[in-house]
Amino acid sequence: MTSPPALYKRVFLAAILLCASCSACTPLKAATPSPPVPSPQTEQQQGIQFIAIGDTPYSADEEQQLRQEVTKAIQAANPPFLVLHGDLQGGGESCSDALLAKRKELFFSLLPGRVFYTPGDNEWADCDRSFLDAPVSELGRLDSIRRVFFTDPPNLPEDWQYARQPNFPENARWLYDGIFFMTVHLVSTNNGRVDIQLDDIEAALALVEARDQANRVWMQKSFAAALKTGAKAMVVITQADVTSPEAAGPCTATNRMNCDAFLNFRENLVRNARRFANWGEKPRPVLLLHGDTTPFCMDKNFGGTKAPNLWRLNAWGDFKVPADATLVTVQPGNLQQPFRAESLFGHEDTEEGCE
Repeated sequence: MTSPPALYKRVFLAAILLCASCSACTPLKAATPSPPVPSPQTEQQQGIQFIAIGDTPYSADEEQQLRQEVTKAIQAANPPFLVLHGDLQGGGESCSDALLAKRKELFFSLLPGRVFYTPGDNEWADCDRSFLDAPVSELGRLDSIRRVFFTDPPNLPEDWQYARQPNFPENARWLYDGIFFMTVHLVSTNNGRVDIQLDDIEAALALVEARDQANRVWMQKSFAAALKTGAKAMVVITQADVTSPEAAGPCTATNRMNCDAFLNFRENLVRNARRFANWGEKPRPVLLLHGDTTPFCMDKNFGGTKAPNLWRLNAWGDFKVPADATLVTVQPGNLQQPFRAESLFGHEDTEEGCE
């Protein structure tokens, strides 16, 4: 593994170069055949289903449930793809390359070639906790995540328009059946701004700020790409519950830790969702999907009056029992209910509202 000082320098310089240029991502093309065209439907019926899973396994029992019942349910559902919204290990588990490889084998075998992953804090930002059996550098773990999970891009049909962000390969986007999807790397622990125990604090905060800038660029470019393709809806996937920051107020040059690490993201998302909705003859819905907290809920009013087309889904997980996944339905033509969700194995509906 790269030594921590070399790691800081290499990642920091790459991130600054990316942010200074606001470079667009490079599409990754493949020659595999496209999925079959669905049969004609009414506008309100048109839509797709996909599966999201995260905040699990946190115990041996959960892992067994995942490998047996949940795996069978996912394979029976046969979704076009699967998204992992982070926290693929418990907060009390020591972090290692061996555990990352084990989790990759578990989740990526559920739907080979069709799994998209955005990291959680348990996989890297919390790996330096003193109560762990083997605390390690959180920045070293982030480097390992990128190496284990993101060395090789997925082999997808060309019309999926898959792309990922240079130097931040965990930020990906793709198009499926007229619906645009995007992952954004945000984690809890105030997006990595607090509890920095084994790394140089100044270097760690500089990397957080570079990632924040990269995320802003990525969101802007991705919404622009969605508009260019004429996408009917947008789904944004991240790990952190951006409504639960560690503190209030914006993060600034003089207050880099005791601040709302997600304020800028929320404002940018509302702004882009509003523009996306107003581009064209019909409103276009946007869904923010995340994990990390409870309850399992759908917030129809997340965008407020500025972006009433913006909804939020807090997906199944975070100590919910038994282990399960979230089946998400996207119906852009249904203006009253463009998004629905239920637990895959247990068929539990979301709560209305996330208060």
